[in-house]
Amino acid sequence: MITRRQMMKTVAAGSAAFAAMLSSGIASAVEQPAGHPAANPTARDNGVTVTELLRHALPDAPGHEAAMVTVEYAPGASSTAHRHPGSTFAYVLEGSIESQVEPGQPRIYTKGQTWYELPRHTHRISRNASSTEPAKLLAVLVIKKGQAVVIPAR
Repeated sequence: MITRRQMMKTVAAGSAAFAAMLSSGIASAVEQPAGHPAANPTARDNGVTVTELLRHALPDAPGHEAAMVTVEYAPGASSTAHRHPGSTFAYVLEGSIESQVEPGQPRIYTKGQTWYELPRHTHRISRNASSTEPAKLLAVLVIKKGQAVVIPAR
């Protein structure tokens, strides 16, 4: 069991590392402070809001970090085809989301469901499956330090 003191030391070390990354410019892909909407992953993604919640170095994977984002979809909104540079784990927080990552088939995920995306595989469909209700997902990515979380598809 971890003690409160150990937990506080870990949190303090992580916060210091994150602050150092930001001040040194390593995390240049972070356009806004954590918890604020970031630019949409591609210019045509009207109705899609990506908010970066966290970036944290992974001490057991040197040169890598975890990034945590929420993606909110207005009713009927979708994002254009894109890729992620690292392993991506998605969890639907609310609503229903249709997703297709090549080479898989389109699938609709509802609140509480999860999926995994292989690094650099093209995400052809990422949209709110409802035209009347909003949808929101949480994504955790394992990427190289300083990488953007989204790469436009070729």
